[in-house]
Amino acid sequence: MARRPSDKRDGANSKPKASKPAHGAARGGSKVDAPAAAKASGRRKSAEFPVVGIGASAGGIEALTRLFEAMPADSGMAFVIILHLDPTRESQLAHLLGQHTEMPVAEIADGMAIEPNHVYVIAPDSSLTVERGRLRLKEPAEPRGHRHPVDVLFAALANDQQERAICIVLSGTGRNGTEGLKEVKAQGGCVLVQDPETARFDGMPRSAIAAKLDDHVLAPEDMPKFLLRYIRHAYVAAPHAIDESTADGDSPLDPILALLRVRCGHDFRHYKRSTLLRRVHRRMGLANHEAVDDYTDLLRTNPAEMDALVKDLMISVTRFFRDPEAWETLDKTVLASLVAERNSDAPIRLWAPGCATGEEAYSLAMLLTERAEAAQKQFQIKIFATDSQDDNLKLARAGVYPEAAVSAIPPDRLRRFFDKLDGTYEIKKELRELVVFAQHNLLREPPFSRIDLITCRNLLIYLEPQAQKRVLALLHFGLREGGYLFLGSAETVGVHHDLFEIVSKKWRIYRRLGPTRHDLVNFPLLPGPTRPAHADGLPRLPASRRLVLPKLRNGRFSTASPPPPY
Repeated sequence: MARRPSDKRDGANSKPKASKPAHGAARGGSKVDAPAAAKASGRRKSAEFPVVGIGASAGGIEALTRLFEAMPADSGMAFVIILHLDPTRESQLAHLLGQHTEMPVAEIADGMAIEPNHVYVIAPDSSLTVERGRLRLKEPAEPRGHRHPVDVLFAALANDQQERAICIVLSGTGRNGTEGLKEVKAQGGCVLVQDPETARFDGMPRSAIAAKLDDHVLAPEDMPKFLLRYIRHAYVAAPHAIDESTADGDSPLDPILALLRVRCGHDFRHYKRSTLLRRVHRRMGLANHEAVDDYTDLLRTNPAEMDALVKDLMISVTRFFRDPEAWETLDKTVLASLVAERNSDAPIRLWAPGCATGEEAYSLAMLLTERAEAAQKQFQIKIFATDSQDDNLKLARAGVYPEAAVSAIPPDRLRRFFDKLDGTYEIKKELRELVVFAQHNLLREPPFSRIDLITCRNLLIYLEPQAQKRVLALLHFGLREGGYLFLGSAETVGVHHDLFEIVSKKWRIYRRLGPTRHDLVNFPLLPGPTRPAHADGLPRLPASRRLVLPKLRNGRFSTASPPPPY
């Protein structure tokens, strides 16, 4: 990341040279067999060039035609296309698109290596993923009408290509693609969505926009201009060469973090610098700024960009029963024992901090309800689900999810806890009433207390070690004696072995040890982002300050005060 340069980089305006067509590929959209190299053994790294995944259905061919007629043949990008095709007929898609581009267009065969300046189209009745720069085909596991091929491709492309993944949603009905875009954003990729006003069928574009997953909304013919500029930015062209150092020794992130703290009330100083740097650099690429000073100036004058940066930094990635084996272990080792040891009408209190859009909290509610019903017991169940982003909480309270989001839930459980709407599924009222959603910042506000189980998954990995220690101490405080902690698969309790014992090492389930350790807990400051902080960058509550805690009203806490620890 650089300061304002005195001159432009060499070659900044030159077009990348086209690579030679891969063996067997041809212009005009002829079908090709997988190259011999695809059958050879050995590991292949992810592609070292941008790979663009495109999803469309009804009206998609028209949109694709407009896009490729404006796209140069030597862009340096590869294009992988998912279009809903009739499985009973031979596809002519490769031939049709070949008439609108000079790039080789090929129908995908399993194991085909992705090459730049090539277009790849899915074969009928296939499920497509990407693995180490190769295209993988298999027969769909789901019956027709319940498949989500665009979601599958987008998620696979995001995990394989990370910041070099670019996904485009074009004309189509339904919501296919929206769920997969969540993974694209989490991995630092780019999302373009067709302007619904230019789409013959606007269901897919409007779904992605409503979920606030778009980076830019453009007509298909305007997308190539943006992409050619974006892929030359250092974020995409040299993502592993990003350096935070500057000539004067100051961090270029400091002015940006100060702006976010003062203008938005979000303090990211305790987040890992590598994560912050990558996310800021992504926004710079989308805004076409190479120098951090220029991007900082943009933030000062553009509230929309500041909001977009905050959303990028507050990474929200969740699914129903993410890591199914982990949830199965939690159910058998924790929830089963809670239900067995409690009498009917006893309270059971759970907390899901950083709940995002609610999938994790509702997963807990489903498992606990099933356990209680099996034991023929009734409990006073209360699940507190908190997040610092109000947009997330609004979606969580509504409890409405696209079909792709619930595709991994067994049919019996789906019928038991969801009502099917038009292309979506809504959490039933009886389950929603078990969960209280509230705005809460774990690093700035007091924790809940007397909790039986806390699920805090994939939050610690984004924090600096000192902040991780503070959060774990706060979670220990929030648990009752013998309460349980459920972390993400890449997280541990670190040095706090005296506070927690291992229940499941593989799935990061722990039990609280010992009494409350007041010597480890200094409550964060109440709202006030500009107040002085401790040397570790985390605020402290003065000993003389008395907490005034609000009451729960209508299922929500007052935004002027922190939620009570109960």
